[in-house]
Amino acid sequence: MLPTATRSEDPAESNRASGVNRVAGMLMGSLIGDALGGPVEFREFDQSESQSGLANARKWDAERVLDDSVLKQLSDSLVMASYEILRPDAAAYGPWRAKAKAGTITDDSRHKIVVMRALRKMLAGDKDRITSRDLARELIEFRPRLDRPPSAATAELVEEGLREYRYASRWLLGERENAYPVERLWAGVSNCSGQMALLPLAGLFPGDPQIAYRETFEIDFLDAPIARDICSALNAALASSLDPKLNTASPQQRWQAMLDGLKTDPFRFGDVPYAGRQLDRWIDLSDSIVQRAEGHPATIYRLLEQEGKPVYYWDAHFTLLVPLTMLKACRFNPLAAMHLTLDFGHDSDSYAQVLGAMIGAVHGTNLFPSRMVVAVADRLLADFGESVDHWQVTVAAAAKRWKRRTMR
Repeated sequence: MLPTATRSEDPAESNRASGVNRVAGMLMGSLIGDALGGPVEFREFDQSESQSGLANARKWDAERVLDDSVLKQLSDSLVMASYEILRPDAAAYGPWRAKAKAGTITDDSRHKIVVMRALRKMLAGDKDRITSRDLARELIEFRPRLDRPPSAATAELVEEGLREYRYASRWLLGERENAYPVERLWAGVSNCSGQMALLPLAGLFPGDPQIAYRETFEIDFLDAPIARDICSALNAALASSLDPKLNTASPQQRWQAMLDGLKTDPFRFGDVPYAGRQLDRWIDLSDSIVQRAEGHPATIYRLLEQEGKPVYYWDAHFTLLVPLTMLKACRFNPLAAMHLTLDFGHDSDSYAQVLGAMIGAVHGTNLFPSRMVVAVADRLLADFGESVDHWQVTVAAAAKRWKRRTMR
């Protein structure tokens, strides 16, 4: 299913988004998606609209469909909730603060901090790329703030939240005490670990989907093989949409580039006899669900749950299938798709951080309401001493350094 222009795409009408702005949009969009999804992650579906701020489309009348007016309502009513009422407790894979403020990130974005710190160390030395070993070291050494030690309570959350990754990291680095084979990580489940951590790498290879795929695949020790393919293809898709040649293109053209980039397959998974590429199956299913649902969100939700076949709602194929389906269902209205993704529920922060990266890469930072940008920037700085502005500079510098390697 190809993107078509839509009158309801008000926040995204402008084509004036430079490559630098869209890389920043990809980074900030992923953080915003995570912060939007965190408070409503695995929420109860009987919550009122006032509690969640969401549309509760599972309860809509059959006559209410995703027409232009409804898409605009969904876009305009997107809110960033705090955790205070919905998820007040600190959690290893959620917020590391009790009664966390709006804009607080979860593990989906903390993994990106790991990658960004590895890139900064690369730039401080004489290396021209990071490796899986660099990633492993950062996971072992990770603490929220580099300028001060964490409290005892936070240190416990850090250890619990990163324990499985640290087992695998130590094994990769040659240790055998308090370490387990990488293949044991999350019991070998093809989950979304790579998608949480490695999306920033797409900004290093704008317009080079083949290189983005290969470099991501080589670094990604966090994922089982199928999940590595999905994560690498997603980065190829993001890199395609970030192509500098598309700086003056329409959002529709950038979406087409992203969909084409998602099919990047340098290792020819699609040519495996009798099996083919699992990613192709899920891309086709997203089209099929949208066509059969005929604009009814509740039907989309039901088909995703039944035919998306998640063993866990954080399966790698599902964390891509959900945002991709919502984009197509909303005719690529970015903020309406975000609202519908959050309203779907389950592992909402994972779906939304992927979607946020996608819509940010196409539309740039101006897509996102300033109140959301400020809330996320404030919490990122207060909780982790990190800045998206600094991330953007790091990605640009790393891209230049890395390009020297790929051109040899």
